[in-house]
Amino acid sequence: MKLATLRDGTRDGRLAVVSRDLSRAVHADGIAKTLQQALDDWPACSSQLAALAARIEQGTAAEAFSFNPAQAMAPLPRAHHWVDGSAYVNHVELVRKARGAEMPESFWTDPLVYQGGSDDFLGPTQDAPFVSEDWGIDLEAEVAVVTDDVPMSADPLAARRHIRLVMLVNDWSLRNLIRASWPRASASTSPSRRPRSLPWRSRPTSWTRPGTGRKSTCRSPCTSTAGCWGGRTPAWT
Repeated sequence: MKLATLRDGTRDGRLAVVSRDLSRAVHADGIAKTLQQALDDWPACSSQLAALAARIEQGTAAEAFSFNPAQAMAPLPRAHHWVDGSAYVNHVELVRKARGAEMPESFWTDPLVYQGGSDDFLGPTQDAPFVSEDWGIDLEAEVAVVTDDVPMSADPLAARRHIRLVMLVNDWSLRNLIRASWPRASASTSPSRRPRSLPWRSRPTSWTRPGTGRKSTCRSPCTSTAGCWGGRTPAWT
C-alpha cells in the first residue's frame, strides 16, 4: 500500500491511501485522520489501511478520487523525532574535503549521527525557502524509515521490528555554514519528502540483511519530493 497526507487546511493534513499507479486515492477517515494517528495504533490501523488499498486496486472503492501530487504534504508534516546517520563514509569524506576539513578516522567505525529539526517537513511540490545562495545550498537524496516506539538500547535486530514505513527524502544542507556551526549545531534546513509512504514489508530485496546500521542513499536527487510506500512484495512499486 501507499500512503499520503493531503492538504486540508490543518498542520498535519488528512491521511489517504493511494493506488499503486498513483492515479487514484481515497481518504482514510474511518481508520485514522492523520498518519501519526495511524502510527500510534499501527497494529489495528495497518490491516485496515491494507484492506482499503486492496479495494482501490480492485476498483471497488466508490469514494476514490483522482490523486494530485500537488495536493500532497509531507507524509509526516510534523514528526516527534528526526535522526540522520551518515554511514557512507566515502560520501562524508568528500563533503568534508569540499569544505577544507579532514575526516576523523573514527568515522570508519563510529558513524556520524545527528538529531535535526522535525517540526516542519516540506511537501513534494512546496518551495524550499533559503535566505541566500551564499549559504552553499546542497541536497542529499536519502531513504528514511519511520518507526514506532523503539526501546532504549535496542540492538539492530530488535530495532528492525519497529520499522513501519519507508520514504524518500531530500535532505537540504547549507555547506558554507556547516564549518562554522559544526559540531555545535547542524546547518540543515527543513527536509522535503515524497508524497507517499511505503510500509517496511515492501522494502527492496537488498534491504533484507539486518544489522547493517546504514542509511541508504539514492543515486539521483528526489527532486524536492518525499513520501512513504507500502505493500506485500519485497520491491519498489
